[in-house]
Parts: sequence; structure tokens; C-alpha cells
Amino acid sequence: MTTSVQPGATTAGTSAPGGRDARSHVRGDRLYPSRSTHAYWVLTCLRQALERTVDEFVSCGRPGVLVDFGCGNMPYRSLFEPRVESYVGCDLAGNELADRKIDSIAELPQATGTVSVVLSTQVLEHVEDPAAYLREAHRVLIVGGHLIVTTHGAWKYHPDPTDFWRWTSAGLQKQITDAGFDVVQFRGLLGPGATALQLWQDAVRPRVHQRLRPLFTRGMQHLVQWADRRCGESERQRDACVYIVVGIKGEAK
Repeated sequence: MTTSVQPGATTAGTSAPGGRDARSHVRGDRLYPSRSTHAYWVLTCLRQALERTVDEFVSCGRPGVLVDFGCGNMPYRSLFEPRVESYVGCDLAGNELADRKIDSIAELPQATGTVSVVLSTQVLEHVEDPAAYLREAHRVLIVGGHLIVTTHGAWKYHPDPTDFWRWTSAGLQKQITDAGFDVVQFRGLLGPGATALQLWQDAVRPRVHQRLRPLFTRGMQHLVQWADRRCGESERQRDACVYIVVGIKGEAK
């Protein structure tokens, strides 16, 4: 997600998942974006959804380890870290902010069944083998541990340096369950009307004069927000810009 801020990612320039350069943006770009940020509304919705997810699934008071799998610059660390005993950002070589370097996106250093939460924000679409990535998340989790994934339903092509996948709501849930998880929560962020406006904005914005671009973006983000607030929840669950999924690791069958 290169010259502009995309949900949960940063600029290309390392060998981290999706080429996400941990040094390119400060965390506040995604936690509290400016209204002139081209993805203002979807980033705001994503933060709010993750805040609700923390309250629902990571606030039980049980100590444990959270692994941020393909962590980039860990934009949501401040939301999760106070709720766990240990927050560990894992990423490929090139990400100097990562707590642990990994040799492969399908190979975490944690032992089997030792992690309480695996967090994956806007990584899955950049991973060459999502099934292997999700299986590795399942391996390290304890029974009853949670996988929290956000990824794209509809978004423009953004190689960073790679960009492989988009999911339908049913397809993403199948991907998660095929890896051995039970889906306990599924949310869509930005309904189809808002997503269409977002994509149109992103297509037109580079052609807008640079001095007028912040005003254009603010106006478009207002329209995106307006359209999204008029979208029914069931419609957003079927077709969305970004999905957030919570899976739980059950007993072995």
C-alpha cells in the first residue's frame, strides 16, 4: 500500500509480508487518521471494530501471549498490549520494529499451543499461501485461543510488493474454517455503496491538482461516511471493503 495510507499497512520497501515498511508511517495514521487521509472512514471503522473486538475477546483478564503475525509497524499495538501478558510482533527480515524475525511467513518461532491470540491486520491479501499462514496461526494457539483477522473484500490493486487475494464474505469464512477454526464473529466494514465511492475516489484522486486534493478527499470521505451509515448491516455483511473475522481454536476432532 504504497504512496497513500491503506488500511493496516504501510509503504513498500522491506521483505516483510506485503513489503510493509515498518518505518514509513506513525501508528496514529491508522488509529486516528486525518479527514484528508484518503482512507479516513475505513481506517476509522477498522479501529472502532478492533476496539470492540478487544473488549469482547481479549478482556477476560486471563494472562497470555499475543502474536502479531506479519506485524509491520504494529499500528494497533496500543489497543491490545494492555490486555495481554506479552505482545510479540513477528515479521520477516527488514522490519526493524519487529520483536521477533521469522524466516518464513508460514513459520512462527512459538511452540505449539502456547499463544492466546494471533492478530493479523491487512496481511492475508499479501501472503502467497494464505492456507499455510492460517494453519501456522492455528498451530501456535492454545485450545480456546483466538485468531483475529482483518483483510480486504474489495480494494484497489496495491502490490507492496505483492498483492494476491480478495475475498467474498463466504470465501473468507471458508478459508478460516478450512484452517481448523470455528468462526465466532464476522463483520463487514463499508457497505457496497460506500466501497464504490471509495474506489471511485481512489481512481480519480491522482488526477486532481495537488493543491485541491485535500479538499477533494475530505469531500469524498464525507460522502463515503454518509453512504456507509445508510447501509443495512446485513448488506454490509455480504459485500464489504474490509472484513474482520474472529476464529477460535477448538478441541482436536
